[in-house]
Amino acid sequence: MFDTTASKKAAIVALKEAGFSNRAVAEKENVAPSTVSRISNRYGPTHHFDAKTSRPGCPRKIDDRDIRTALRMLTSGQAKNVTDLQRRFFPHLHVDTIKASFREHGLGAYVRQSK
Repeated sequence: MFDTTASKKAAIVALKEAGFSNRAVAEKENVAPSTVSRISNRYGPTHHFDAKTSRPGCPRKIDDRDIRTALRMLTSGQAKNVTDLQRRFFPHLHVDTIKASFREHGLGAYVRQSK
């Protein structure tokens, strides 16, 4: 999947407003007809082709501010590990959610190898 450029979005909306069908616009712009429909519905009324609209999906359970707070708690010694952190400061989250958010920010744990 790739992002459609603003100029291609503008061309698609202009062709749709000129009265062309989704299939005809798709053939001219070398995109799928569903892409034409999605772009004309999303950007047609506003003509803000550079604007990023919200994407569907679940909202994040932990944001960057919570992650910074969790890191501060771990580094200062207020929490011994992620399980302790979850019990004391984030009871509404699962431990795996906290670990996954750390991994997303490049803070994964490692297992010490015995010699």
